[in-house]
Amino acid sequence: MNTRFALPHRRNHITQKVKVAGQRTLYINVHDHEQPAEIFLRVKGSDCSSELIRLYYVIARLMSLALQYGAPLEKVGELLPGAKFAPCGPVVGHDCIKYCTSLPDLIGRHLLIEYCGREDLVPSSQVHVTTP
Repeated sequence: MNTRFALPHRRNHITQKVKVAGQRTLYINVHDHEQPAEIFLRVKGSDCSSELIRLYYVIARLMSLALQYGAPLEKVGELLPGAKFAPCGPVVGHDCIKYCTSLPDLIGRHLLIEYCGREDLVPSSQVHVTTP
C-alpha cells in the first residue's frame, strides 16, 4: 500500500498506564479503533533522560506511520516481544501482563493481547477481559 490512511481530525484514544520494576512509568496511548493507526508512548522516571523520552516518541511515530501505510498491527506488535534490557521486571497496572523483559516487550505484548486477540500471551492463571 502506497497511500497513507488519513486519520480523522478528532479521535478517541485509550491510555494504559503501567509501572515497570517499581521505577519507570509507561503510558501507552492507542487510537481507539478496531484497527488502531496511531500510538503514543510516554515514559517517566527519575532516570529518564530527554534522549530516552525522545527515543520512545520516535518509536511510536514509526509504529504509527507503519500502521497508517497498511502494516498489520499484529506484524508491528510481533517485532517487539522478547527484547531484553532494563528496565525489566514486575509490571503493575496491567490486567494481563505482570512481568516484562523490557519496555518494548511490554508494548508489543500489550498491542497483541488487547488488539489482536493473542490470548496465548496471557499467563494461563489470568483471565483476560477484552475491552471494547
